[in-house]
Amino acid sequence: MIKKLHLYIIREFFISFIFGILVFSLLLILNMAFEIVELALSKGIAINLVLKLFLFYLPNILTLSIPMAVLFGVLLSYGKLSSDNEITAMKSSGLGYKTLTIPVISVVYILSIFLIFFNHFIAPQINNRSKHFYEELMTRNPLAKFNAKSIINIGNYSLYANKVNNKTNSMFGLSIYKFENNNYDQDLKSKKNVLPQNDKETWRISANEASIKAYANGVQLILHNGYLQKANPSNISETTHMTFKKYIFFISLGAKPKEDTFSLASIQSPKLLKIIDEYKQQGMPVSSYVKFQRDFWLRWTFAIAPITFIIIALPLGLRNNKRSKAMGFGVSLGIIILYYMLFILSTSLGEKEYISLSIIMWLPNFVTILIGSYLFFKMVKR
Repeated sequence: MIKKLHLYIIREFFISFIFGILVFSLLLILNMAFEIVELALSKGIAINLVLKLFLFYLPNILTLSIPMAVLFGVLLSYGKLSSDNEITAMKSSGLGYKTLTIPVISVVYILSIFLIFFNHFIAPQINNRSKHFYEELMTRNPLAKFNAKSIINIGNYSLYANKVNNKTNSMFGLSIYKFENNNYDQDLKSKKNVLPQNDKETWRISANEASIKAYANGVQLILHNGYLQKANPSNISETTHMTFKKYIFFISLGAKPKEDTFSLASIQSPKLLKIIDEYKQQGMPVSSYVKFQRDFWLRWTFAIAPITFIIIALPLGLRNNKRSKAMGFGVSLGIIILYYMLFILSTSLGEKEYISLSIIMWLPNFVTILIGSYLFFKMVKR
């Protein structure tokens, strides 16, 4: 009897949990979805490649949506049981809150254990593959980020094209602008100032047509039928004007940062700890490695969040007499906003070194557990 009851409660929870994952994942991926759809419809990238890129984005979404879905699932499933008077019937049969809650608590604990491993090892590995796949995709489709009649900044240059053909990687009515080069003296010493892109003066290149090729370290433009205009800021009347039939122009992107936000998410936790330890051994200030600490503890915080949410969701769900999905979603959203505000506060305090990140990053979970424990004991006493 008890086993069947547990299976029934777990089934009700999973139905609401899966629905919650779909809803919150859709909300989190909405902005990204527009960009991905545009790659397929407007940029000419094959639909299978776009779908593959979409799948690569899912780990980051699931890291956030699973804890939210747990909160929503508990509120909705127990709210339904309560509104249908099933909770009252179970309690009348001599069943206590422990019997009613243990099945879902056990499932959520398993989900948290999965998230610990997922956040620290699986998600970074998938993010790393996603990074390389995205770079390969942009290399094969260099105009994927270009839009006609809009200014695009690449390196130290501004590009404007009247028309863009993503299928042939061509641009029409292209103008390239370069403003005053502050590194002119260094360029002069290296004797590289003979090229237009190393000239101190402001200049503009215009071409009727151009094709583009992307490389790891920059972008190559093959320009056809155009001209170069170079102005002298000290004497506006001195303007150089040169025409060309074909001109190959390379825009260097320079060295990429070793650890940007995207690549940081691609580092597995053991390596993050190793990097932090190396900084400490070198006597570096905390500010130089705080971003690694923040990301490491962030993975722990979100992995434990389902356990945190279930503590506050159970008393709210058991006392809820309405089975409306909108009601469950509204309460979930309110708790998530509170959690997120505490998360921003803890991150800010930790990054400013007021309190150690290893302590303050647990603030959202700690406050949520306190509120949930108070509500639970208050409910049990009734």
